[in-house]
Amino acid sequence: MKKKQPTRITTPLTTTTLSEVVAADLGIPTNEAFEIVVTVFSAIGRSLLAGHKVAVTNFGTFEPYRTKTRNSRNPSTGEALIAPAHRAVRFRISRTLAGAVRSSARRFSIRKQPKGTAAAASTGSK
Repeated sequence: MKKKQPTRITTPLTTTTLSEVVAADLGIPTNEAFEIVVTVFSAIGRSLLAGHKVAVTNFGTFEPYRTKTRNSRNPSTGEALIAPAHRAVRFRISRTLAGAVRSSARRFSIRKQPKGTAAAASTGSK
């Protein structure tokens, strides 16, 4: 069976356009792809809310963290403020994706390369 070429992305991605790309790549109806996209991102959100990090191999890691209370200033008035402690999310891009973006690669996949291949060796995979 011949592999299908990925759908070319020519506009910024929204949930709807991402669903359309997924539908075209998988050959499924757009409404099913929309449910898949929403389910994946909902699962990521639930994991972050529970305080767990989410690592997507060859893409990046979403990591929740807590900030401390700190002294701050209102940039308009110069008034001293206290910024309260809060929870936030950090995203750390993978080396594979960062390298692809830096080199302006025209193709990218988060699929792991088989061990011993030139692609696996160049990305630092073991």
